[in-house]
This record gives sequence, C-alpha cells and structure tokens, in this order.
Amino acid sequence: MVQATRPASGLGRGTNPWLALLAMMFGLFMALLDVSIVTIALPAIVQQLQTDLTMAGWVLDAYSLVFAVLLVTVGRLADLFGRKWIFMAGMAVFMLGSLLCGLAPSIGWLIGFRAFQAVGAAVLNPVSLAILMAIFPREQRGAAVGLWGAAAGLATALGPVLGGLIVQTLSWRWIFYVNLPFCLVGLVLVWLWVPETREVRRDGRAGRLDWSGLLLLSVALFSLVLAVMQGNDWGWGSLPTLALLGLALVGLAVFVRVELRVQEPMVNLRLFGIRSFLLSDVAILLFGVAMQGAFVMAVFYFTELRGYGQLEAAYALLPLPLASLVLSLLMGAVGRRLPPLLVGLTGLLLVALGFTLLALVSASAGSLDTAWRLALIGVGMGMCFQSFPTFALSEVPPAQLGVGSGILNTFRQVGFALGVAVLIALFTAQLQQDLQQAQQESVQVVASDQQLPPALRSHLVTALRQAQTGQTAAQDQTGGATMTVDLRPLAQTVPPGPQREALRSHLQMLGGRISAIFKDKVMTAFAATWWASAAFAALGLGLTALAAFSSRGKGRARQGAPRGGDETVVAEAGAVS
Repeated sequence: MVQATRPASGLGRGTNPWLALLAMMFGLFMALLDVSIVTIALPAIVQQLQTDLTMAGWVLDAYSLVFAVLLVTVGRLADLFGRKWIFMAGMAVFMLGSLLCGLAPSIGWLIGFRAFQAVGAAVLNPVSLAILMAIFPREQRGAAVGLWGAAAGLATALGPVLGGLIVQTLSWRWIFYVNLPFCLVGLVLVWLWVPETREVRRDGRAGRLDWSGLLLLSVALFSLVLAVMQGNDWGWGSLPTLALLGLALVGLAVFVRVELRVQEPMVNLRLFGIRSFLLSDVAILLFGVAMQGAFVMAVFYFTELRGYGQLEAAYALLPLPLASLVLSLLMGAVGRRLPPLLVGLTGLLLVALGFTLLALVSASAGSLDTAWRLALIGVGMGMCFQSFPTFALSEVPPAQLGVGSGILNTFRQVGFALGVAVLIALFTAQLQQDLQQAQQESVQVVASDQQLPPALRSHLVTALRQAQTGQTAAQDQTGGATMTVDLRPLAQTVPPGPQREALRSHLQMLGGRISAIFKDKVMTAFAATWWASAAFAALGLGLTALAAFSSRGKGRARQGAPRGGDETVVAEAGAVS
C-alpha cells in the first residue's frame, strides 16, 4: 500500500534556522566565488605554468563539467544519508581541493584538482537549498531564499575584482588558498548550528541508493554537457559531438525506463508531474541560457570592442551583480508578501527588457549608457534567483527536497553551458558576415575617395580586399577588427611639404571612418547575441506564466506528487545535531 509523505517532524529545541543559514553561507559563498574568481587569473596561470589558453580553459571546463554532472546525485545522497553530513563532506572536499589547486605543479595537475574541487562544490549549492527549504517554515522561506540568492550576487560581483587584486598583489595560487579559512570556519559552524534532515522509512530502515540510475544519469549528463561545451570547437556535425549527443539521448532514455521500474528510484519521475516544478525547471534552463549574454558576451564586448583590460571589464560589469545583490536582499526583506510566481514573471520580464535595451546600444555608447542597462538585467536576475527555487520546490515533498534541488540546479547549469555554446556560435557566425560587409563598405569608401592619389587609392583597395575578415577573424572573436586603423604613415609616399601634411590629415580622417565601419559591424554581432538572450528570457517568461494554472489546481498537483516508491513509505526526519 502506498502512503503519502509527511512534512518535517520538527527541528528540535534551540534550533535557529537563521544561524543555520549563516553557517552554510561560508561554504556556499566560496564555492560560488570560485566560479568567477578563476576566470580573471587564467592569463597568469598560462604564463606561470607555461601552457596555452586552450589547455588553461579546461581549468574552468573541468570544474563546470563535474559540477553539472553531480548535482542530482549529491541531492539524492543527501536525502538518503543526511543533508548536514553530506554538506559537511562536500565542504571538506572543496577545502582539500582548493589546497591542492594552490599547490598544483603543472596545468595537468591543476585541471585534475579542479575536477576534484568541483565534487565538493556540487554538494554545497543544492544541499544548502534543500536544508533551507526543510528547516524554515513556509512563511519565512522567501526571506531565507532571498539571502541565499544574495550570496550568488555578492560572489559574482566580488569574484573578478577580488581575483584581479589577488593576482596582481600575491599570486594566482592565492585565489584557491583564500578558500581555506572560510571553509574551516564554515565547517565548525555547520556542525554546531545546522540540524540534520533526511529521508527515512516509517519502519525505520534506511533507504537504498539506485546505483543503476546513478550510473546512467551520470553518463547521460556527462555526455550532454561535454558535447555542448565542446560543440563550437569540435564542430556540431563532427563525429565526437554527435556520438556524445547520441550517448546522452540513449542514456536518458534508458535512465527513464529503469527509474520507472525500480522500487526506490534515483529520481522519482513523478516529481515532473508537479507542474510548478516542471515549468520552473524549463524556465530556469532558458534563464540560464539568456544570462550568458551578460556574463560571457558582455565581457567580450568590454575587452574587444571597448578595449578594456580584464580588471577594467570586471569593474564595468559590476552594476549587474550589484543590482542583483541589492534586489535579493530587498526581496529577502519583503518578498514573503509577494507570490513567488509574480516575482519570477517580473524578473524574467526585466531580464528580457534589459537585453533588448542593451541590444540597442551604439558602438560609441558611454559607460553609464551600458551600466544602467546591465543594472536592469541584474534586478531581473536577482528576482529570478529569489523566486524560482521557492516556487519550484514549494510543492515538492520534504523527503525529496535534495534531489528536487539538484534537478533544479542541473537545469540551470545545463542552461549556462547551452548559453555559452549557442551565443558564441551565433556571435561567430554573425561576426563573420558583418566583417565581410564592413570590408566591402570600406572598399567602397576608399574607391570613391577622389582626394587620394590614384596609386595610393588602388593600393588601399587591394589591401582591404586581401584583409582576413572571414572565418579566421570570426574564430578569434573580433580578429583585431576593432583596433584603430591608422593610415597616416602612408603619407610618406608623397614628397615632403604642404601636400604631405594635407594627405596625412585626410588619411587620419579616412582611417577613423574605416574604424567606425568595422566597429559598428562588430557591434551588430554583439547586438544579435543580446537579441537572442532577450528571446530566451521572453520564452522563459511565457512558460513561467503557464505555471500560474498549476496554482489553481494545487490539489491536482499534489495528487501527482511523488510518494516515495511503489512500496516504500518515506518521511522527513529532523534532529538537532
């Protein structure tokens, strides 16, 4: 006989959920910080470990790949064996991985240690959310999730700036060493303040881990994420990419078949019968794709088009994460008075609007002109981070919070990976086309310029036609096309005197005109990615709006909720540590 799960049985006397949240923030913040802090240190890593940027890029990719693959697995492990102890184990692994990364003698060791570090990081995000949802009463969850989301905003804001300062003043190794004292303090506080919550049977027996489901899901997610991450480099029609996508599809199909038959599945597929959970997963996936228009393409915009250094670009991006941080804190204070669905809809609307306005920016726009648009996106991002977890998990049975949180975070991470792949592919294709148009327009400008000596005009036309502005330039993002074109040295082709000076002045004007043509065309390629980001956010908005119907049929959603297996009766246990 199947029985429904029951809510948490209580957290024990003296338990303060706010202290528990504070304790978890130490590890969670450092794990989130490590995602953004490493990016700005890559040039120093390349130089000191004597490698190339492609190999060094795996310092980021290995972390992202392992992180995405393990989110659901660690969520299920936490549900079964205790969220507090799994969280502490994850923090310990993350701390040890940070130490090993700092000591890495070569790029190969560093990549391996980053993958190990990601094992711990994959625990901290979903398990902390599951604990939060389990220990806070429903009326306080919005405020708690707001503070939880604020940690993401603060880490995103501080990561690049802090990373740049550490690399400049100390060494790239210290971006890993800085994690150690915070994680150590966090471990002690979690042990003292965080209560244990887990799934238990009513007959007292421990749940069983679905090893076949774990293996199948891991293989499927690994293949999918790796194919998405490497699709642009390997080619989307290449054999390795197609083989990985095929393996992912087969793995997911077999996984679903197995999960429908086992008594205690890795992922209870009835979770997807909860309409708010399903549509929130899809919406967070599309939100993740859209946000890469800010975090990845905006970095390219500032460094390649505006000529900023990496640290300058980090400062230029600050309005986005700072706005997200402020909004998350504000929603933590007043968000419980607002329906999470309404907050999520508004957030996606602001993200879509912000990207639309960013796509309308001209190539000569000032810093303030882009800053307020990025801030608008940040406000929407903060609202989404605060609302989606609350809304998605609001109808998930307490005993399934860990795996539910893992699924939600997996959709978001896959969205991030898809966003990088899709938007960079779009940017590269659009840039190739736009640079060719800029080349043609520049040739027409020079060919119609009657103030140039005929021989010099013919030389310039030939040089522009032979310039590389096609596939090679597109693969290098801008191919140097946004650099200032200085034609003044060509004035040396005429004898000294007033004619040379007049030609020098005219060539300076002509070079500025050609530079503006190329700059405008490159800006068009950036705008295309931001239009796409706006479209993804708008699609997420539409799907999230559909979730409003699930609130009308809350009873029907609960009827479709997972109930722990065909013969397994589970409950949520809470105990003071």
